[in-house]
Amino acid sequence: MLFSNLNGFLSKLDDQVQLIVYLNDNITSSEKEVLEDIISKSPFVKSTTEVSKKIAWEEFQSNMSDNLKPLLDIKFNPLPASYKIQFHEADSRLVHIRELSEKLKAKKGIESVEYGQEWIAKFEKFMFFSRLFLFAMGGLLCFGLILIISNTIRLSIYSRQDEIELMLLIGATPSFVKVPFLLEGVLQGFTGSILSLFLIRGINLYLKDEFQSAIESMSMEFKLIAEPYLFGLVG
Repeated sequence: MLFSNLNGFLSKLDDQVQLIVYLNDNITSSEKEVLEDIISKSPFVKSTTEVSKKIAWEEFQSNMSDNLKPLLDIKFNPLPASYKIQFHEADSRLVHIRELSEKLKAKKGIESVEYGQEWIAKFEKFMFFSRLFLFAMGGLLCFGLILIISNTIRLSIYSRQDEIELMLLIGATPSFVKVPFLLEGVLQGFTGSILSLFLIRGINLYLKDEFQSAIESMSMEFKLIAEPYLFGLVG
């Protein structure tokens, strides 16, 4: 659950990496078509959102604190229209953002282009090392679980070694000897899985209750357990 939610958090942050193209107020339709054509032809662009002057002003007002809202009673809208461009995740994403930025800057009708070059470069490194850490921790946990399970089986067999030898002496087949151990392992695994699911469910409800406002502000959702892990558990 921890790894799933952390990875979801990183993915949500990753979606916020974008290129913002601010347009001049006097941009013509033909100039907009040229810009849209350049953006649409880029294979690295994931999505493009056009924000009109009206929508930009409404978003600005909604994000303004109540104490400052009286200052917004002005007769004109000073905010420009813009394009918000998101890119596919890639190791060279910063290069693609920079290349598209330079292409757009050279065209008419552009007021400015912003993408926070230094911030994105640091963010890319943060994403890489964070996911590397998550995979490393997951690998260590899996390795530890394998060791624990194998040692538990060995101890169980060792504690019943005399019983196993006696059963073999009186004519029991190897499969007859193995079945009780297999059933015991299945029962213990099933019981442990059920208890773990209840425990994870309780932790999930507690965390959602404690951090609900923060989760909603980032448009995120706490996951009880990722689907692949659930299928693996059932298997």
